[in-house]
Amino acid sequence: CTIPHRGGMNSQGVGDGAGINIDLSVKFFSSLINKDLEKDQFAVGNFFIPHNPKSIDKCKDLISSNLNDNGLNIELWRKVPTNDNVVNKHSLKEQQQIFQFIILKPQEIPCGTFEEKLHLALINIKKIIYYEDTYAGLFPLSLSTKVQVLKGRLNSGEVIKYFKDLSNTKMEVSMLFFHTRFSTNTAPATSMAQPFQFIAHNGELNTDKKNRLSEDAIAKYNNKTFLMPEGQSDSSRLDQTVFRRIHEDKLDIVKAIVAMMPPAWEKNQPYSDNVKAMLEYFSLYEEKNDGPAALIFSDGNKIGARLDRLGLRPLRSIETDEYIAVMSEAGQIKFPNNKVVSRGRIEAGGMIYYDHNEKKLFKSNEILENLARELNYKEILEKAIIRIDSLGKAKPSSFIHQKQDNVIQKNIAYYINQESFKFLLDPMIQNGIEKISAMGYGVATNALYGSEGGVSKYFSQRFAQVTNPPLDSLRETDGMTLRVSLGAKPNFTNNKYKQIVINSPILDRFQLETIKQQQEIKVISIQCVYNINLHSDKKNEISIKKSIKEISQEIVTRAKEDYGLIILSDSGISKTKAAIPIQLIIAACNQSLIENRARFNSSLIIESGQIISTHDLCTALGFGASAIMPKSVYDRITHLYDNNEIDHRFELYKKAAHKSLLKIMGKFGICTIESYIGGEFFESNFLDTNEDYLKEIFPNISSPVGGAQFRDI
Repeated sequence: CTIPHRGGMNSQGVGDGAGINIDLSVKFFSSLINKDLEKDQFAVGNFFIPHNPKSIDKCKDLISSNLNDNGLNIELWRKVPTNDNVVNKHSLKEQQQIFQFIILKPQEIPCGTFEEKLHLALINIKKIIYYEDTYAGLFPLSLSTKVQVLKGRLNSGEVIKYFKDLSNTKMEVSMLFFHTRFSTNTAPATSMAQPFQFIAHNGELNTDKKNRLSEDAIAKYNNKTFLMPEGQSDSSRLDQTVFRRIHEDKLDIVKAIVAMMPPAWEKNQPYSDNVKAMLEYFSLYEEKNDGPAALIFSDGNKIGARLDRLGLRPLRSIETDEYIAVMSEAGQIKFPNNKVVSRGRIEAGGMIYYDHNEKKLFKSNEILENLARELNYKEILEKAIIRIDSLGKAKPSSFIHQKQDNVIQKNIAYYINQESFKFLLDPMIQNGIEKISAMGYGVATNALYGSEGGVSKYFSQRFAQVTNPPLDSLRETDGMTLRVSLGAKPNFTNNKYKQIVINSPILDRFQLETIKQQQEIKVISIQCVYNINLHSDKKNEISIKKSIKEISQEIVTRAKEDYGLIILSDSGISKTKAAIPIQLIIAACNQSLIENRARFNSSLIIESGQIISTHDLCTALGFGASAIMPKSVYDRITHLYDNNEIDHRFELYKKAAHKSLLKIMGKFGICTIESYIGGEFFESNFLDTNEDYLKEIFPNISSPVGGAQFRDI
């Protein structure tokens, strides 16, 4: 490696990890078993196995039995030979031995069935080894009819010399990709060295937490389990998602990568209408993997590279009359100048791949156009969505806001005080900007100060760290979007209704009423209030828990009845009914939908008087709301201004909130609001989420120092 600095190394010379992914050499593996093999007629598995002799036999038995259960038999076991003299004594202690086995395809089954049986066997193996301590150290590198992976706690210059097979003259390959790891924010681990079976990834996936939550929800929706090894990196999880998209969703690897990591198509990008229609359709159901990413991918036939939508990692390409190479920096591989056909770079959101079957190189625009021609995406999209502006405006009589005498009482009922207005809301509706403060309102308000209401104060925003700087939401605005689609997700449900597309998660009063009155999607409104007892905190605690349980159960029922839009409203407050803290009910409903396999059936829309600041908006969105109509903002505007100014002042509020939402997204390095929605990118701010009841509602929020419990809220 001409420029080895991309890989990490400790003071003793031990690398963070390096390895290689190559296609299976028919000639080499034929020589191992003394049989003439053919492409796709055999498979090779590489596994890390612990050094303990007792563990070796136990691990081999587990692998063999799961393969046998799928009608597959191992032809040969071998330990992958290594040259231990290549690494120093400290590095040698960190290496794990790799055991390799060869499986011949049974004659009676086709190649596709063979691959499926390998996939099922590997899934069953992972279900055991990821969660049973007795198999600690057993880890799959690859199991495939196409490729094999060799890797370890190595430096870039040690890989080829360390694995003796790679110097064998019979090891003839047509493609390879290599990666040397810099273990950012985590301790190096042999199993997390790259590459993986399908990808190598340089960068940080800022949406990784949301992606994991989404993968877990998808697994539960399909009555499966999301398998996550301890200490799994974002790159390993991405490989796992690609694995699922190929084997379970039956996607071609190029289509899977484009769908999972789309370019920034939303704001007048130079794509054809067909391509835009395809990318917009993907956005209706795809969970984006967002963040700095230089990605290499391969399924054994196609090998390519992809860059994230903002181009936050370098990828240089070079084409000669014999080779195509992509690398982090120009000059990593030296080719004679007279052999070079072209040099270039992959642009933001760009892609390149070579298809060995077609013997052809494909580049960004051609790739997108080819994918867009596979289906009539314009027609599909037209049947799948309706834009909210095309629904017309609702009747104004239903939501006229008038000055009220009980403003103070309503503010108290919605956990709002005068400081909330003075420092948070009023500057937004007066000037269209937030009041300037350190870090904006990503830093939550003081949780120990009892006079400040609401639950959002118990959470603070996380932000990008170390090698992954925040985005500049002003400079990168073309690559960022607040667009949201509301309703059941296609490809997950049989719901025949459309999705409503909105350009912002903040709804004005006209839009909310339009959604309530439209006939395109089934919609229902549920009151999020509970019966209060003025004399007993214990009875109030019982009452609110009862209401949360009943509402959570009702939304699951409604979601399964094809209600694509569920409005959670706290407008029903009265002398006997109080509003359930909005973050509590959103999080509880979101978890209930996931656990009951209904999360993709419906979108949650919030009509609440508890939301005024951007931080309130963010916590509501982050815990699972897709759109919000902040009722108290209208109440405040009505209290301060004449009726003819209401809509103008609300637009100023939206302007300020939009800028702040983009800033907060940028602070964590996220480009799309749909990646932020449901991502729970928060830390507990003196809220004890380890308490039994709160743990059910906020299972993904850690609380290292404890704090307030449910009864305190």
